[in-house]
Amino acid sequence: MIDNKINRFLRLRYLVSVGLLLFVFLAGALFFVLQNKGGLLLADSMQVEVKKMTATDIDEQKLTNDVYGQQRYISNMRYLSHLVMRRDLFYPRVAAVVLYIDNKAYFSFKDYATMRDVIKSLNTYDSDGELIDIKLEQEIRFATESIPVSKFNGYDGVEHTLERIANGGIEVVPYTIVKGDTLSEIAANNNSTVERLIADNPQLKDKKYLTIGDTLVINRPEPLVTKFVTVLETRAEVLAPPEEYIDDANLYVGEKRLIKKGEPGKKLFTEKVTYRNGVSVERVVQSEEVVVEATSDVYQRGTCALPPQLAKSTLMRPVTAYRVTSRFGPRPLGYHYGIDLKVPYGTPVYAAEAGVVTTSGYRGARGKLIVIDHGNGLETYYEHNSELLVNVGQHVSKGQKICLSGNSGRSTGPHLHFEMKLNGVSVNPEKYLPF
Repeated sequence: MIDNKINRFLRLRYLVSVGLLLFVFLAGALFFVLQNKGGLLLADSMQVEVKKMTATDIDEQKLTNDVYGQQRYISNMRYLSHLVMRRDLFYPRVAAVVLYIDNKAYFSFKDYATMRDVIKSLNTYDSDGELIDIKLEQEIRFATESIPVSKFNGYDGVEHTLERIANGGIEVVPYTIVKGDTLSEIAANNNSTVERLIADNPQLKDKKYLTIGDTLVINRPEPLVTKFVTVLETRAEVLAPPEEYIDDANLYVGEKRLIKKGEPGKKLFTEKVTYRNGVSVERVVQSEEVVVEATSDVYQRGTCALPPQLAKSTLMRPVTAYRVTSRFGPRPLGYHYGIDLKVPYGTPVYAAEAGVVTTSGYRGARGKLIVIDHGNGLETYYEHNSELLVNVGQHVSKGQKICLSGNSGRSTGPHLHFEMKLNGVSVNPEKYLPF
């Protein structure tokens, strides 16, 4: 009898232990489901037909109805019992909306709202023009799938997805080295780095210089989805003022002087522009219209024949050793009509060309001055001298010593002011002589 009681006690204790274990088991499973808020979907209940879709053909309202019409959530208790019966508790799965690009799965979303935001972003383009069309080169489709937790890496967000689409592809581009190429320039022009170029082209590690004609392999980042966008844009172009001329006998042939400034015009072009991933690949002008007419710049144009020109080779420098301190042209205290050559006091000065002396004497600010007439309207001036060695009317030869340099007249120190005139107009001596 005692043995029977012991046996009943042992059987009772066994049943209680099994019951406790089953209770803990079921309680744990229930807690697991409640923690996931019933978000897990049954693989056999949730598998739906794969939908193909291009971004331009998407009908948002129809998509919303089709998708949400096939979602079937079940109660936590029913899901728990199903897991227990199918032994899926130890092999859980999560539901996801998977986005495929050319039949390759790239992204998973927790709901269709996120997926729709991605599709809508691919279907938009920020432009000031009128959008005509958007086409995607790749096929985009989606499917609702039950993914094993062991293969699940988390749900993708909109910003992360768009960033990966923009930069996640690779385009292999062969490049032939030409004269003047550097690795840094090649990398910058192909959205890469020098380190990446060397990694993709191991032969560069042992080379000190690039060889013209060699071919490099460039792995250039490209978007996963190639987007072609066609827009109608308006472009403005400035029209330069045309030129009109009035003949003027007081100016030499080839000279002109602006007497009336015109105003630029404006022209509008309407163009159909196609962009490939944001880069313009085609422009077709649809229409053009001048909205503001340009007014002309009016010039006086010379008709007077040019005076005889003296060849550079016929002149010589008036001094042999010098330093240029002021050249022909404007300067702070007024316009300078010659060239100043700094030389020591008393340096010999020579005639630049043969001719007749027309001036030899003191002339105010010019000091002691020699002027020689060389014919054909050419005269040379030698100013600020200390001593004059030739007289008016005297014929001098090229290279003849005619005076000694000095500091006479208005001068800041010993130097020679050398000046040339053609038909009474001062010209730059450096057009005829190198100084």
